[in-house]
Amino acid sequence: MNVAAIVAEYNPFHNGHAYQIAETRRQTGADYLLVIMSGDFVQRGEPALLNKYVRARMALQNGADLVLELPAAYACASAETFAAGAVTTLHRLGVVDTLSYGSEYPQEELFSQLAGLYLHEPADFSQILRRRLKEGYTYPQARAAATDVWLAQAGQPACPPGLLSSPNSILAIEYHKALLSLDCGIRPLAIRRRGGYHDTSLPQTAASRTENPLPGNRLAEQNEFASASAIRRLLLEKDVKADKAAARLLSAHVPADVLEILCTNGRFMTAGDFSAALGFALLDTPPERFCEYADINGDLGDRMARFLLQYQGWQAFTDLIKTRQMTRSRISRAFLHLLLRIRQEQLRQWAAQGYAYYARVLGFRRQAAPLLTAVKKKSSVLLLTKMAAAKRNLDSWYQNEPSRQTYARQLLETDLRAAALYETMAAVRWGGIPEHEYRHGLILVDG
Repeated sequence: MNVAAIVAEYNPFHNGHAYQIAETRRQTGADYLLVIMSGDFVQRGEPALLNKYVRARMALQNGADLVLELPAAYACASAETFAAGAVTTLHRLGVVDTLSYGSEYPQEELFSQLAGLYLHEPADFSQILRRRLKEGYTYPQARAAATDVWLAQAGQPACPPGLLSSPNSILAIEYHKALLSLDCGIRPLAIRRRGGYHDTSLPQTAASRTENPLPGNRLAEQNEFASASAIRRLLLEKDVKADKAAARLLSAHVPADVLEILCTNGRFMTAGDFSAALGFALLDTPPERFCEYADINGDLGDRMARFLLQYQGWQAFTDLIKTRQMTRSRISRAFLHLLLRIRQEQLRQWAAQGYAYYARVLGFRRQAAPLLTAVKKKSSVLLLTKMAAAKRNLDSWYQNEPSRQTYARQLLETDLRAAALYETMAAVRWGGIPEHEYRHGLILVDG
């Protein structure tokens, strides 16, 4: 059995994602394609536009065979923790042969070289890095600058311009780091990404000018794949259900079934919808304890405390406390960790014990049943399919490992808290009754 895997957010799913799935299958000849996907919150430290079940269905209807949930504590963490949590889970499933990732710079050998540099960090590199940090660089800027200097001093070719500041490349390096540290047999595969990660406008293609807002499941021209950022911007600015021109534009950049979901669902969530919850969490936490939570250091904690009484919402507070050394994503992740009660010490303990404690199934294609059977047979972590029985099954699985049992339950509680928060805020925003995780069934797709 040949299994390829992709780590994704699908926020939302678009033609570039469909292309990656198709190209991964073509290059690997995979029998099955497995996706490990962020749940209701994503790595930029914000809620996903749509809940994880809707996004899992999008993936399954467009080439994925099995979708697992990346635990919330890793999904909304730094690139290093995000990658380590995902790759370790894939490794412990025991069935994955290839890890596919998208990058504007598909240079696997270079990524592997940089991963080795960052993983082992020689003394001369560390010295350069510390010097750049003292000069006021953010950590990503300092590491990129130190890398350029170190490569030059070592007489090696410089990185392509932009590589070390590209979010996709940063993640690619972290995937390679995780694979190296695990010394596992999963092969990395870089798929060239088409389109800009931060582009906020949708390319105007011939397909977008058709009269039919539901044009069929097709891929746009490879050089016109839109970014998820651009698609989110359109969805939040336009009512694509009522605006036919917006729907036609969107139709060129997402598969037909995804377009239908986006045009009929409409229950999109943003960080602003969580402003009241964050405001309460800030007021409910003694300022001297802010730094207990992941991604909150002394400087950020001090600024949060200093401006607390000026809080007027998630985005406004981010703008108020942002500095040149703190990226918006870093601050937003810190807010989310506080909101979800994810502490620094917990992340350290989960990492020290190997990150992966279970693999939670969100959905699968019925024809992929042999893949599920293989995972159940070979996995060294518990496969969770019924959340109502998850705690009991975890206690049984780790009955002879009390520390791992404790950490597994803590990680699961964080997932449950994240899902409950998202569902509650969605109900506040759009009406209805929040649906508890225990009542959600698996997403099953035929074909």
